[in-house]
Amino acid sequence: MVVPSMQHHRQAAARILGALILFGAVAYEAQADTQVGATLPPPPSVLYGDLFVAVQTAQVYPDQKTFVDATPKADPATIVAYYEQQKNNPGFSLSAFVAQYFTPPTDQVITPPPNQTLREHIDWLWPRLTRETTAATVPANSSLIPMPKPYVVPGGRFREGYYWDTYFTMLGLQEAGREDLVDNVLDNFAYLIDTIGHIPNGNRTYYVSRSQPPFFSYMVELAAQKEGGRVY
Repeated sequence: MVVPSMQHHRQAAARILGALILFGAVAYEAQADTQVGATLPPPPSVLYGDLFVAVQTAQVYPDQKTFVDATPKADPATIVAYYEQQKNNPGFSLSAFVAQYFTPPTDQVITPPPNQTLREHIDWLWPRLTRETTAATVPANSSLIPMPKPYVVPGGRFREGYYWDTYFTMLGLQEAGREDLVDNVLDNFAYLIDTIGHIPNGNRTYYVSRSQPPFFSYMVELAAQKEGGRVY
């Protein structure tokens, strides 16, 4: 008779816990009464309804992520009302309407200094890919979810932090000695769990209905491996 080892039991428990966390994330869409969920605006598809469908169907922007990341220049309900009033007018231009009432996001152009070594380039990139988007700085009705601490984004069109991708970013941050950003990530993700109920795919309102593989426990373990890492 083979008696399962303690390590075997721990691995099995970890798998079960991971499955439960993922199930909770998937089931979140049915939840409504959460602290952040109650104060966040709905995702753009809900905020703008038929206008959202029209913009994305007409491909007003070549990249369909542009509109959902755009910032409205007026209250969304007012914009929708104006759209309904004007959309059937002769000569109505959807692209002109969108340009009038929305500010599209801008991608930061990053030009590294010449002759950097690979390590120098990576260390140079960290502050340029770090974002600070607190509740005081995020524009009203933006799809961006505020975070209490600075965090690292992939860059380019990916202007927000992502869940399991961030684990691999943390591996690089630790090697670079950026334990401050590692701890910030844990604080931000713990905040999302406490206020939303799970860690979304990314910190955008249109990601709240889904998550990614449950890497938070691995992040906590990673941070605890190095001296100075904080154990939660």
